[in-house]
Order: sequence, then structure tokens, then C-alpha cells
Amino acid sequence: MYVLTEEIAQQLVEFVSGETGFNMIVCDANGVIIGDNVKERLGVRHDGAARIMSGAVDYIAVTREDEIRTERRTREGYNCVIKVDGERVGTFGIGGVIEIVRPIAKISAAVIAARIKEKQHMDLIRSVVAEVFESIHQAAAALREISSGSAELAATGNSLAQAALHADEEVKATNNILDFILDVADRTKLLGLNAAILAAQAGVHGRGFGVVAEEVRKLAANSASSAEQITATLKKIRSAITKVSASSKETSSISSEQSRAVQDITRVVENIQKSVNLLVASVNK
Repeated sequence: MYVLTEEIAQQLVEFVSGETGFNMIVCDANGVIIGDNVKERLGVRHDGAARIMSGAVDYIAVTREDEIRTERRTREGYNCVIKVDGERVGTFGIGGVIEIVRPIAKISAAVIAARIKEKQHMDLIRSVVAEVFESIHQAAAALREISSGSAELAATGNSLAQAALHADEEVKATNNILDFILDVADRTKLLGLNAAILAAQAGVHGRGFGVVAEEVRKLAANSASSAEQITATLKKIRSAITKVSASSKETSSISSEQSRAVQDITRVVENIQKSVNLLVASVNK
């Protein structure tokens, strides 16, 4: 639906009247005067315009004879419909000799119709540009947030990989300690065996020493068994750490690539945003 505004009407009558010297009015869809170069009848309902807007006629021409016959209740001039794509949106009226003012009225009506269409198209463009601007603004903000999150994820992945590497080094160090314990256990076991032999050779006098030697051998066996169990557990832990480290490195690599890609997209969107800003400024001028 097209709308004839007071702004368009008043601008047109002031311009055309200034160029031609004729008095003129523009009425809206209700036949109310919304444009008057002398600004004396704004807001007044015009009967001729109302008749035209009813669809009864497309124009009303008042001759000099008609003016005299009606004792100047009607003034000499020409009033015609303003149509936009076949839709009646208002009327244009101009006072003066019919033969002179008729072409001015028709041209002015056409200009107003074109101005109405132009304004509606510009309003539509403004609306679309505003929506595009808002969408791009939201997209840019979301991309910046994703880029920041990807960078943080990459940093976390790197930190996790470093922590896994450090834990693997600690496990290696623990393995060295366990190797030392196993070596001590072997030596203790051998010492217990030698002590048992000596106790046996001592006979009755070596029984107490034999008991101690047996306990030493048991301690060595238990230490060796515990060390072996710990070693097996550490192997599992080390295997898990290796997997975590590999996954962390892969995650960090993917996150870094994603962050770079998002940053590239963000720059493109920001460039588009700048272009849309210029377009918004141009449209709103």
C-alpha cells in the first residue's frame, strides 16, 4: 500500500509553485489538503478531491464560466488523481486557465507518484540494510567469541600436552627408582640366602640367625613383587598419558587451525560490516 505523506506533498507544491507562480494543493486519500503553497487550507477537506478519490472521476476541470456561475465558490483550475501502480493515493489541484495548468497538474501528479514509489523503495532498502547490518554485527560478534574460544582451547590443549609430557617424565623417573628397588631386592634376597646357608652351617647356634635370614628373604620377595606390580601399573599410566598427550596435541593443532580460519572469516565479515556501515550512512542521507 502506497502512502502520500505531508512531507512529499508540501515539498512538491512549494517547488512547482515557486517555479510557475500558480497556487496549488495536494490532498491525501481522504480528500484532506496536506500540501498548500500558501498554507491557508491545510487540514481542510476538499469536496472535489473527495469525489476523485471515491473513483467517480479521474479529474475535475473548472472553467472560468463555472467559476462565475458558482459565484466563485469553485475556482478556475484543474484537479486530477494521483495514482501509483493503479492505486489512488491522492489528488493534485492547481488554479489557473485549464489549457495552461492541465499539463502542469498531470506532470506534477506523475512526479508525486514517482516520489512516493521512490520513498517506499528507499524505506524498504533502509529496512533491509538495517536487518543485514544487525545480522552481520551479530555474526561478527559470534565469530570473535568463537575465535577467542578456539584460541583458549588451543592454549589449554598445549598446556595439557605439556602436563602430560611432564607426567611421562615423572613416570620415567619413578621407573628408575623401581629399578633400584628391584636391584636392592635381588641383593637382599641373595644376602638372605647366604645368611640362611651360614645359619645352617652354625647348627643349633644359628637358628635365631636363620629366622632373621628367612624374614629378610621374604622381605626381598615382597619388595620385588610390589615393585613389579607398581611397574605394571606405571606402564598402564604411561600408555594412558601417551594417548592423552597425542590427543591434546591433535586438539591443540585443530583448535589453532580453527582459530586461524575463524579469524580470517571474522576479518571478511568485519570488512563487509564496514561496507554496510557506509551503505547505511549513504541510504540515510
